[in-house]
Amino acid sequence: MKAVKTLAALLVLSALAAAPLGCRAPKWETSKADRAPDRDLAVALGDLAYGRIQDIQAADVPVVAAPQSLRPCCAFGTGLTVKVGTVPIPGVELGNIVGLDDLGPHVYDNGFLSINAADNRALVDNEQNGLIYSCRGGFIDIAHVRDNADLMIFMLTAIGRGMDGGADISVPDQGGRITVRVNPLGEESVRRYGRERLAMAITEWVIFELSIWHEIATWYGYSSIEQWPEKISAFSPEDLYSNLVGIKISAGIMNNNRAGDETDYNRSMDAWIKRALQRLEAVSKDESIEVMNLVDGLWWDSSRRIPDWTLTRRRHMEIGTTVTPWLFSNATGLDADDAADFEACDDAGPPLVLRNPDGFEGHRFADHITVEIDLNDKLAAVFPLQNPPSRIVTQADFPAVVEVIRAANAEEFGVGADQP
Repeated sequence: MKAVKTLAALLVLSALAAAPLGCRAPKWETSKADRAPDRDLAVALGDLAYGRIQDIQAADVPVVAAPQSLRPCCAFGTGLTVKVGTVPIPGVELGNIVGLDDLGPHVYDNGFLSINAADNRALVDNEQNGLIYSCRGGFIDIAHVRDNADLMIFMLTAIGRGMDGGADISVPDQGGRITVRVNPLGEESVRRYGRERLAMAITEWVIFELSIWHEIATWYGYSSIEQWPEKISAFSPEDLYSNLVGIKISAGIMNNNRAGDETDYNRSMDAWIKRALQRLEAVSKDESIEVMNLVDGLWWDSSRRIPDWTLTRRRHMEIGTTVTPWLFSNATGLDADDAADFEACDDAGPPLVLRNPDGFEGHRFADHITVEIDLNDKLAAVFPLQNPPSRIVTQADFPAVVEVIRAANAEEFGVGADQP
C-alpha cells in the first residue's frame, strides 16, 4: 500500500512553496474513499510506537513565508467613540459587532496592518471581521481567530522542517525581534511519534505562547500603528480564547486534509469558522449587541473613548493549559432581571473549555522549544523584567510578567478585575 504524505503543512501549502501568495492557479488534492493511507490508519489505531510508518521527511516540507499582517479588530465594546489626544472626534462610532452571515471570505495573511515596514499593502479588507457572542464560548474576535490560524500554518511548516536537527525560526517583530528556537528533537522521537503528529502538538503550544506575547507587548506599548496605542485591547475578555479557537480550527483543517493549496485552505477556513461558531452556539448580531450592552460598566465602559485603555475594565489572563470562556451570565454585578430577559442562551450547552497542552507523551515542550524576544528600545525602557545588559525575554518569563500586569490592572479597577 502506498502511504500518502500527510504532514498538515504539506497538505496546507504545497503550492505556497512554489509561488508567492495569490499568484498561482489553485492545485486541488482529492481524497480517495477507497484508500486507507498507512499513516492515517496507524494514527486511528494508536499504532505509532511500532515505527513502521512511512512518515513524511523534512526535505518534503515546503517553505512558507510568515504572515506579515495583523487584522484590525477590535476594541471591546460596541458603539465606541474615538478621540485623538484629548480631542473627541464627532460622528465616528465603531460598532465592532457582526453576525454569522456578515463574515466575508478568508484570505491567508489578509489585513492592511502590516507588521513588516517593507510590506506596503493596500487598505483593503473584505473579511468583515468583528466580535460575535456565543453561548458556549463568550465573545469571539474573528480577526484573532484568523490571525492565529494563519500563523499556525507557517510555524507548522517551519517546525516540521527543522525539528530533526534544530532550527531558529524568525517571526515578524512585535515589540522586539522574535525567534522560536527549536532544539534537535532527535531521530528516535521523530520516528517514534511521527513528524506530523509531533510537529502539530508542538506548534499549537508555540502559537499560543506567541499570542500571549502579543497581549503582553500591547500592554507595554507595542502597536501596529505607532500613533494608535493598543493597550486598550491587551488581555481583553475575548482575546486568549479567540486565539486558541483559531489555533484549534487551523489544526483541525490540516488534520483532516482540508487544505491542498491556498484556495482550498481559505475555503476550509470559511466553512470551519462558521461551523465552529455554530458549535459554540453563536447568537445573532442584535443579540450580541444586547449582551455587550448588558456588560457595559462591568467589562467595559461606554463613557470612555478609544484609545483610552481604561475603557476595558476586565482582563482575561488565563495563560495555562486551559482557557475558560467568559460568559456574560458570570459577570460580577450583572443585574439578575436583565440577565433573565436574555433568552437566547437558555437552552445552551455547557461552556467549552479549550485545552492547550504544554507537553506530549511525557515530554515538556519548553524543554525543546524556546520563544525568545529581544526587546526593542521602547519596550526595554518600561518592561518589568530588567536583566541588563540583556534584553532577552522568553516564554518562561511570561507568568511573572502577567502577574505584574494583573497587579497593575487590580490597582486601577480593584481586586477581581482579572475575573468576569
